[in-house]
Amino acid sequence: MASTPTIRYDVFLSFRGEDTRHTYTDHLYHALIRAGLRTFRDNDEIDRGQQLKPEIETAIIESRASIVVLSQNYANSIWCLDELCLILDQKRKLNHFVLPVFYHVNPSDFRKQSRNLAIEGSIWIALIRVANLAGFLNCLACLGIDGSKWTEVNVRRWKKALAEVANLTGMILTGSETNFIAEVVKTVQGKLDLKQLSTPAHLTGMEARVGVINSWLRDEQCNAIAICGMGGSGKTTLAQYFYNLNKQDFQSTSFVQEIGSQPDRLLRLQKQLLKDLLGGKKIRISSVSEGTHKIMDILQMKRVLVVLDDIDNHEQLNALFGTKTFPTQSKIIITTRLLDIHAWFRSISWRCWVHELNLLNDVESLELLSWHAFGSRIPMEGFEDLAVQVAQYCGGNPLALKVLGSSLFVSDDDSWTRNNMREVWESRMNSLKSMKGDLDCNIQGVLQKSFDCLPLSSHRELFLHVACFFVGEDKNVMEMILEDELYAKSGILTLTHRCLLTISADDKLMMHQLLQEMGKRIVCEESKDPAKRSRVWRDAESYHVLRKGNGSDTIQALALDMRNVEQMTGPETLAL
Repeated sequence: MASTPTIRYDVFLSFRGEDTRHTYTDHLYHALIRAGLRTFRDNDEIDRGQQLKPEIETAIIESRASIVVLSQNYANSIWCLDELCLILDQKRKLNHFVLPVFYHVNPSDFRKQSRNLAIEGSIWIALIRVANLAGFLNCLACLGIDGSKWTEVNVRRWKKALAEVANLTGMILTGSETNFIAEVVKTVQGKLDLKQLSTPAHLTGMEARVGVINSWLRDEQCNAIAICGMGGSGKTTLAQYFYNLNKQDFQSTSFVQEIGSQPDRLLRLQKQLLKDLLGGKKIRISSVSEGTHKIMDILQMKRVLVVLDDIDNHEQLNALFGTKTFPTQSKIIITTRLLDIHAWFRSISWRCWVHELNLLNDVESLELLSWHAFGSRIPMEGFEDLAVQVAQYCGGNPLALKVLGSSLFVSDDDSWTRNNMREVWESRMNSLKSMKGDLDCNIQGVLQKSFDCLPLSSHRELFLHVACFFVGEDKNVMEMILEDELYAKSGILTLTHRCLLTISADDKLMMHQLLQEMGKRIVCEESKDPAKRSRVWRDAESYHVLRKGNGSDTIQALALDMRNVEQMTGPETLAL
């Protein structure tokens, strides 16, 4: 796949300066700017000679669309004609949108090359007719003008370009010029579909992570990529970032958010996808199968970019794209908390990249935390040690860094505030280290969704057992203890596939600290009385439960390290 140019402008304005620079084109330019459209307009008012300036060529190539203002003397400018040829070339190559605007001229005059709108109407062509070409070029040289562009080949090329642009769907000035300009701006906005997705402030580490997605985009043999990771790891943010950067390179795009939260609304999802891909046009579908068929047709006819956010069921994928094999140049991105999704795409014979998203490293974590806590890239003076501790607690999870950083925001207004906030930071850090499952509810809600979506109750019980007792323990030991009761071998595989658990190289069970805290909080919320919870893991609570003999039928597991009890109570009180 050929590389696509960097997009710097939304609109390139091509116009004849002597006709419209200080009137219509000037008003149009400012209207486009006010509408938020990045617009290039050449401001050089002197005779621009015979060659396009490099910056003009670059601006055309790096624009998504061009407005060609066709006026009385447009065809008499070699500069304008060369611009037009390059613009139409971009249209053919890269789906560059071209809108001809007929300013006090008639499209048919350009199609027929009639009157002085035609290239033949210029004084230069008239001279060619009465003299031979060599004599004509000598005349131009005497006037200090480069006549090398006036060849028969170029004249035919220019005439063809004028006829081609006149046959495009354009707009003819009638009535109020102000209203006409507003209609032109509205038309361009609609064609470009400039709706950008909102992304979080202070994106950190995004350039490094989007590289993998860009590599997939260049792979012509692979239509789909799955961005996988734990809750809050930045999957949706990465997809949004990539979508905003690349949506202009596709004929149509759609970003369908939070699919996992609406599993029983397949028809609604199909309608949203079809509406996006058809440029806002509503389409009637009466059944999921009918919707699937229409979506498949569009994917074959157009090159589209589709992002399916937070998908967790292969039935959702089948409903949107079907199960039949079909050729397409479209690209599909899904974000998911699942790793075992290759089989989803095999049913339609699509190759799928599975990309497990890396969490932020220590440097990136500290930077993101600092942006939200201090409003700067680095920690505020006097908070360096505490910022490092909080960043380490978050374990590279962007959501946690953002939530905790914002909750601990420090203003640099006065020293009294800074001193008091340092005590708040110390208190919060002590709370996080207390092992009481004291996790921010905003973080808890995102992480717990993965837990709640586990398919079997035995999987949820196994997760809680690992969170409370088995992190860092040997996998084989846990399987031996819990296989008969909770089918631990298959359960561990499910937890790893859902990014809730990892297995180290030496077969140890590993879990992200935030997921561990989430599991413990779930247990703590069962009851304020440890004796009435399903699991007791803190030594002091376990000791008191056993010493007082007030356990209950709800306790499934209890852990007690007698060495820690001895430190708390002394050897003389160890007897239960």
